[in-house]
Amino acid sequence: MKYIFRCGFGYSAIMYKYILLFLFVSFHASAQLYTPLRAAIGAEVFGISPQGQAFAEVFFNYRKRSFLDAQVGLGRVSQTDFFSISLSSALTYSFLLNPYRRKSCIPQPGHNKFEMYLEGGLAAFYVDPYDNIQYYGNQNMQRLVTPLALAGLRFHIVNRKWIYILKVRCTPALSENKLASKAGVAVALGWR
Repeated sequence: MKYIFRCGFGYSAIMYKYILLFLFVSFHASAQLYTPLRAAIGAEVFGISPQGQAFAEVFFNYRKRSFLDAQVGLGRVSQTDFFSISLSSALTYSFLLNPYRRKSCIPQPGHNKFEMYLEGGLAAFYVDPYDNIQYYGNQNMQRLVTPLALAGLRFHIVNRKWIYILKVRCTPALSENKLASKAGVAVALGWR
């Protein structure tokens, strides 16, 4: 009888371990409501940089339906008598608008083919006010650093390896600067 009790107790302890492991894995799977990215590169017309830029971005701080994104870009600003390189950066928070539609018989789906996010955050761009000669215009025309608010939508088209990204953003300046654009569109290529 003692032998049966020991075998039964050992069997139930092993089952508890498997049940805990199953619960841990299922909770982890249910928390993944979107396709995570490692990084992306892309181009933006207007938006953060006054006329356009090439940028790189990294993604971090993943949550159940959201993540943070840091972006750094290199662009240009040109007018009839002025040209400068612009450096930009942004920190945004993206919230998933279309999570997986789970069914009880499919505990861990693959991924959405199309994901839509609401994006918001802060950005800034730097423009050098000198181009070998001082720019003689309205001194409020440009500042060294211009802070921007950022709000918009991002769309991800998910492939097996790549993620195609389209961003539509509103970027109002938080300080007076006539060079800053009010909105922009960006396309990017991300990978897992």
